[in-house]
Amino acid sequence: MNIDPRVTILFVLLLSTFAVIFRSPWHMLPVLASALIAVLLARAPLLKLLRRLRGVWMMLVFVTLLQTLAAQHWLAGLLIAATVLQRLVILLLSGALLAGYASHVLVQALLQLRLPYQLAFMLSIGLRFVPLFGESFRDSLNAMQLRGLDLRKLKFRTRVKIYTWLLMPTVASGVHQARKLAMAMELRGFGAHETRSSYAPLRMRWTDWLGFTLVVLWAAGIILWRIFL
Repeated sequence: MNIDPRVTILFVLLLSTFAVIFRSPWHMLPVLASALIAVLLARAPLLKLLRRLRGVWMMLVFVTLLQTLAAQHWLAGLLIAATVLQRLVILLLSGALLAGYASHVLVQALLQLRLPYQLAFMLSIGLRFVPLFGESFRDSLNAMQLRGLDLRKLKFRTRVKIYTWLLMPTVASGVHQARKLAMAMELRGFGAHETRSSYAPLRMRWTDWLGFTLVVLWAAGIILWRIFL
């Protein structure tokens, strides 16, 4: 993306705040439309994210049906379900906006937003460890399948037990790697100074300031929409 990540972080925070605060699907409609337009303009990897979150859509459908059936009247339940569905879609679109940036760029943006660098480093490590956990789990699963175990032919309860057995060594391996990383950080004096320098600091351009102004005006318009409509 060409826009400064700090502007995108501000926009995502406002999107998430409006999605949580608003209770009516009518009030949440412009927020959802704005998130969708922003994703299209930013050319965020929305399709790639949707493929990875195929299971989430089943959960969205389930939550929508559950909210509809739990209400006393079907119309009220349908409105509640639409609000929940809009809220979850807005959060997914917000994640798609941030997914367009590299992890080190987001961490640098958080540092320049006065976030303590210890917390920013923890966030960076967390973003790197999540794919490692998934890769280790898939390697263990592939090793079992190469030994002749076909999970598709097993019962659901048996598959859950197998996944549980695979999860424990994966977590143990992650904890072992985290300990080695913590030891290496202590040997290099991590945390000895209150501030740290940056190799590639971010600088706001005139297009970024224009985007910041548009985000502020958009937030004011959404608030006015909520108050008067």
